[in-house]
Amino acid sequence: MDQVATALQASDFAAVASILDEAELCSPSPSVLEDGWPAALHLLAHMYNGSLPDARLLYKRLPDGVKADPQVAAAWRLLQFAWQGSGEGVWHALRSHPWSGPAQALTEALAERLRGRQLDLVAAAYSHITPARLAALCGCSEEDAVAYALGRGWRHAADDSGALEVVASPPARGQLGSLAALEQLSVYMMQLE
Repeated sequence: MDQVATALQASDFAAVASILDEAELCSPSPSVLEDGWPAALHLLAHMYNGSLPDARLLYKRLPDGVKADPQVAAAWRLLQFAWQGSGEGVWHALRSHPWSGPAQALTEALAERLRGRQLDLVAAAYSHITPARLAALCGCSEEDAVAYALGRGWRHAADDSGALEVVASPPARGQLGSLAALEQLSVYMMQLE
């Protein structure tokens, strides 16, 4: 468990699930999941990594006494909403439980990761979006949603509608947009002839 504490202190949340998986598999105790196992943290770590099937299988392995723990039950509800693709349910489950200890840090990181994914999806799907809709998708207040949008380089729409204009991020260095890639391929093919 020292490795888990080290990973959490270093904000290496992606490593927590694999550390706990390995510890579970290497444990000589047949009742490893009963002996003070950080089940909620383990479930949340799998969700943080996006491996929902692994989290479901872990929950099925947990003894009933462990499943009764309020934090484990809250992590299970969160997993159910994530599995069903219910964004509102996920945000509600994250906010409605008073997470404590290492699970609190992991749920905060999970919320930021989910919010980042939502913002990426909005950037790919929308040209304009209202702050209220963005706030609902990102599980935050409208003011925070506007701040996240402006932080990504989006801007207020010029038509005074109150909407936000989604500005696509430029391709990362070394990556090309589809038109630039096509042009580069055309130049390369011309050089071959």
